[in-house]
Amino acid sequence: DDNTWISDRDSSAGSLEISQVLGGGFPMKEELESLKYDFPCQNILLFAAGSGIAPIRAAIESGELGTSGARTARLYYGVRTEADLCFVDRFPLWEQAGVEVVPVLSQPSESWQGRTGYVQNALEEDGVPIPRNTGALMCGMKGMAEACKDILTKAGVFEGRVLTNF
Repeated sequence: DDNTWISDRDSSAGSLEISQVLGGGFPMKEELESLKYDFPCQNILLFAAGSGIAPIRAAIESGELGTSGARTARLYYGVRTEADLCFVDRFPLWEQAGVEVVPVLSQPSESWQGRTGYVQNALEEDGVPIPRNTGALMCGMKGMAEACKDILTKAGVFEGRVLTNF
């Protein structure tokens, strides 16, 4: 995407505040590709809550997840309502790139057909099939990240392969 909405905007509409980037990013090559573990990382679990989807989107669209080969990826994306889902138009592209998208709504409408509750509950329900071969990236609310990290490490995912960015 381009940023013409910034440069083309009417300056009489008010100011636009921009701050520096926060968070350290995801050290994917060091942790997910390194040989420091005896088990290759073949499964990537992605967790995002609310605006935490932005860094996860960047990770997906960077091509660095390596989902074109034998590696699988699943994104658990938690928001309150269906209207709060961002980048819905990109979901098919992510699916084509090998990322299964699992939206989880905490306050769904009666017509919602997908997962409900919280991201950590969806993870707990699905489990972690091959923990030693799994890595995770997460960004979003601290409670979600802590709960998911706890579930993952208790299942046997190497703690160093659980990457967070806030």
